[in-house]
Amino acid sequence: VRKNTDVSKLCTYGIKPLDDALICMAKNELVVIGADSGVEKSELALSIARTNIKRGKRVALYYLEGGYEEAISRMKWRDIVEEYYKNYFRLGINMDYRRWALNMEKSKVLKEIECKVWEQYKTAYKNNLYLYSLKEGMTVENLISSILDFHKLVPTGEPGPFNTIGKVDLDLIIIDHLQYFSLTKAESEIFEITEILRTVKSITDHFNIPVNLISHLRKKTRDRGLPGQEDFYGSSNIPKIATTAITIASASQLHEDDMAKGIYPTYLRVVKSRMGIKPNYAFLVNFDLHKCCYAEDYEIHRLDNYGNVNKEPLQYHEQPKWRRKEPYAERGYKEVNAE
Repeated sequence: VRKNTDVSKLCTYGIKPLDDALICMAKNELVVIGADSGVEKSELALSIARTNIKRGKRVALYYLEGGYEEAISRMKWRDIVEEYYKNYFRLGINMDYRRWALNMEKSKVLKEIECKVWEQYKTAYKNNLYLYSLKEGMTVENLISSILDFHKLVPTGEPGPFNTIGKVDLDLIIIDHLQYFSLTKAESEIFEITEILRTVKSITDHFNIPVNLISHLRKKTRDRGLPGQEDFYGSSNIPKIATTAITIASASQLHEDDMAKGIYPTYLRVVKSRMGIKPNYAFLVNFDLHKCCYAEDYEIHRLDNYGNVNKEPLQYHEQPKWRRKEPYAERGYKEVNAE
């Protein structure tokens, strides 16, 4: 399996610290992403979807709380903003999502950009984005039946009567969010959430498709540091069943001046990883509210046993090898030909 893996064909996060640390999403990976309310976890879900669609990946997005119309509106706005700051930023247009969404912004240039983006959608998004339209409470049965809509037989290249195999024609599934699933109340909430997680994990294993599952965190206590595995809302089994678990937390209390400028400093923490990423690291990266994207530059901070962040970022020589990325020779090692 390892020799047949081509990383360039796998899905990514599109966020520099996560892509540096985790590289990509394995085909059978269940990634659970948790955050408190108001920390842009839905924006992160849309960002991951948009990144992979633009790479030609087929993405099924279950935007359960906001609905499919809000999802496409927010994704479209991201592309409008990107085009504006790339080619039109000198015009000084008030790039406000709420004004645009409510049709209050009458700029001819903005309408021109919107038409240009919509033309791009007809090709880039038409065959690569599938939005689940929710008309009633989401259930595990809804999820499975909707995924089976993408089931098809593909040739194996082998001779004989068994020369086809069933395959789901998707590259990534994103579910926002776990707590929007309808619970029957026949069992305890913890039991039902655990069963949902197990079903979703079986989907990744059976269909060989990565799933990103967004989740709430428990109510924040005054003495809580950066959220860890124990802070996922509903069940301690959430990070146990997940392949990778990531938490998001605001760092705005330390950077109030940045907030006034539309810059939201954010901590990303990989609290579980089978790739060896340590949970005592936190990545501090800015989210630009105006440009609707995360910055390329970021800092790595060390955490203590209680999840408290060391105010000083790691120096270059203290950072993990995947961040330094300098050649072996510069680290004093000799190249080894491991053919």
